[in-house]
Amino acid sequence: MEKAYIILAHKNHNQLKRLIERLDDGLSYFFVHIDKESAMQQHVSAFEGMKNTRLVPCIRTEWGNFGLVEATLKAMDAVKNSGENIERIILLSGQDYPIKSNDYINNFLRSSKHSVFMDHYQLPDYKKWSSGGGSYRVNKYFFGFSIVSKYRAKTLNFLSGYIKILQRRLKRSMTHYYGSQWWVIDKYTLNYILDFVAKNPDYTAFHRNTFAPDELFFQTIVMNTDDEQLSASILNNNIRFMKWADNLIAHPEILGQNDFDEIYSSPALFARKFDAGVDSKVLEMIDEKCL
Repeated sequence: MEKAYIILAHKNHNQLKRLIERLDDGLSYFFVHIDKESAMQQHVSAFEGMKNTRLVPCIRTEWGNFGLVEATLKAMDAVKNSGENIERIILLSGQDYPIKSNDYINNFLRSSKHSVFMDHYQLPDYKKWSSGGGSYRVNKYFFGFSIVSKYRAKTLNFLSGYIKILQRRLKRSMTHYYGSQWWVIDKYTLNYILDFVAKNPDYTAFHRNTFAPDELFFQTIVMNTDDEQLSASILNNNIRFMKWADNLIAHPEILGQNDFDEIYSSPALFARKFDAGVDSKVLEMIDEKCL
């Protein structure tokens, strides 16, 4: 099964190189985006000559902003136009790592009755956010983390409570969904998403002012479909192993040697997140005992 790995990276170039080499089974293509403002820019040339690896044009991908969605869309478009017979597209970060062998991954994806693995939960979700159910993710403006951006958003959010035309709404009726940024989709779904984005520029415009849109943008498109083939292919599971200190914390814990037993027993295909500068031994343990 030919696969495309979209990898969004911003640090640890040697760890990214290790990830690509570990996943290279002769059936995979790697579409790598490196954050435009990261220190990794000085190591871009190290990936230009790697087998089956293509660099996606770099943009700024600050956490919480639309850049992560934009980088993903650019990579998806590169996959579509690659000319390769790609059947599955896997979105990873540069701090992910497989915890199953390439043969296992191929067999799993080939034999599963599902071809879209994507966490999705409907907003509002009062189990996670007792106050408002997390609706602020879509009904409040977000422009960034600078003082000016925060002041602008605060002002506009206040005024929108009194001036109807300023309220945030999608032009088309859609139920909002959120979930993990990381997913696996098939080529049919990739084309569906790109076609939807091309036909609905207002949808993209709306999410440019959404907080952490990478956790809503794709889920909302996919879960609002009336396409029966797509609907039947979705599993509410992104087949990732992650650990969270608290479900309201923005980032998962860095995995280390003490987490290996849980990693080893997990049915997931990938785990995140790892930092070789903090604990590289756990990656060696995975190489030896899992892969």
